[in-house]
Amino acid sequence: MKKTKSIWGNPPKRLYRLIDLAENNIGKDFTACIVGCSDGKFLLPFARKGIKVTGYEVDDTALYGGNKDFPIIKDNEIFSYSEDFVSKEYEVENKHVCGIIERIEKEQLTKYVNIEKRDFYKNVPKEKFDVVFTSCSLHYSLNIQFTSKEKMEKLQSIVSDGGYLYVDYMMAIDEKNTDRYPFNKYFRKGEMRKYFDDSWKIISLIEKNEPTFERAHVERTRDHFHRFGYVLAQKIK
Repeated sequence: MKKTKSIWGNPPKRLYRLIDLAENNIGKDFTACIVGCSDGKFLLPFARKGIKVTGYEVDDTALYGGNKDFPIIKDNEIFSYSEDFVSKEYEVENKHVCGIIERIEKEQLTKYVNIEKRDFYKNVPKEKFDVVFTSCSLHYSLNIQFTSKEKMEKLQSIVSDGGYLYVDYMMAIDEKNTDRYPFNKYFRKGEMRKYFDDSWKIISLIEKNEPTFERAHVERTRDHFHRFGYVLAQKIK
């Protein structure tokens, strides 16, 4: 069956390293959960390997498909960060996109996947998983009423003993600017580590010092900058 494509591009290599880590240390029948699974960028690699995976998402277009605006980019120009950077405005074209449910059906992977329309941080499931993965769901304005600590606790609560939690998170570019980068949306350098007590073993924690340039894309149709952090931890108690 031909693979379908995510509008967000291909998953990073670290996702496949996480899958290999879980297979080697838990077994090939481990369970996984993607919080904020969008159109399946991070979920389908699990299902394609025959791994039982659950995805939580609230956006109807990500779930069921629909139309989105894409910037029309004709050059490969890359910019360096400056505080006063202003992107040019791109023309956009409206395209139909597949939702995660359609992608799963096209790839005949439905027997491996459970998709729920669920606002995870407001409605945490009781089920636990061997691998929990989320990419940038912590900064959504939808969840701004929760502190970063509360959101991390909710993610940690669904990880099985011996299981793994992997989080991609947005960091404040200007750590002193709490209006543009509020504490409950953007992490400060060193902050993530304090959310793991002695029941967790941090395997890897990487935080970028410099902002990373990102081209305009669907849902953000101007060039912009991000600052990211990545943490992988194992629940040991």
